[in-house]
Amino acid sequence: MSPLAFGIGKSRGTLFDPAVFYCNYLVFNHNWTDGKDLDLIASFLYPNIDGACGSRQGNEITNAEGTVVYMKWGGDNTEDTVGYESIYIDVPAIKQIPGFAGDEIELDLRAIWYSEVGQDPVIVTADGYQDGNMLLESETPNVPGYGFLNPTSTRSYIGYKETNGKQLQSTNREDSGQRLTRAKINLNSYSLTFVEDD
Repeated sequence: MSPLAFGIGKSRGTLFDPAVFYCNYLVFNHNWTDGKDLDLIASFLYPNIDGACGSRQGNEITNAEGTVVYMKWGGDNTEDTVGYESIYIDVPAIKQIPGFAGDEIELDLRAIWYSEVGQDPVIVTADGYQDGNMLLESETPNVPGYGFLNPTSTRSYIGYKETNGKQLQSTNREDSGQRLTRAKINLNSYSLTFVEDD
């Protein structure tokens, strides 16, 4: 059940995104169509929250007490040559961080190849869920995968935005990987923008 889908409802230029307006949870899927064992590395640029998610990084980014999850990783996909790995963020939890200005969240989405370097571009897609409970696909009976489900959400937006894609060459396991994109979530204009710089 790969989140990689190329259909209606996607946009690269829309200023207003209903998913950002309605959704508590925003999911970012790193999708590849060749190569093997892509390891995502995701962190916050704003607000300044320490930590990272991904292989050899950690499963979650939480508050100091470990009681509030700001970002969660869906697990390590070591097998698929056409596959994905995902993280989600909890927008209301982030908005409650002391000192958060409340206008923008910015994510740094990176990756490296661990096993076999792919030649096709790696594409990041975004999903959104309003309310409900986020479940790991890997812990859901009969649903293999490395992303998330939310069967109790009141609204869902699957694959509502995607990057143009970037060819990934990094195999350095000692640094933070090659940047695929920065995801800028504006909570005033309710928009998601992918900034695909180096």
